[in-house]
Amino acid sequence: MSFSESQIKVQDIDHLGIVAGIIDEMSLVDLFNQLLGTHPQ
Repeated sequence: MSFSESQIKVQDIDHLGIVAGIIDEMSLVDLFNQLLGTHPQ
């Protein structure tokens, strides 16, 4: 399989992007919101 330069997109997400992606996949924010509740603001 061959790709041209216009078909390849490279992004630098560093380690924080990886951690945020894992947290999102595990739905940890929703779990914490259920357990702790949310602030009215």
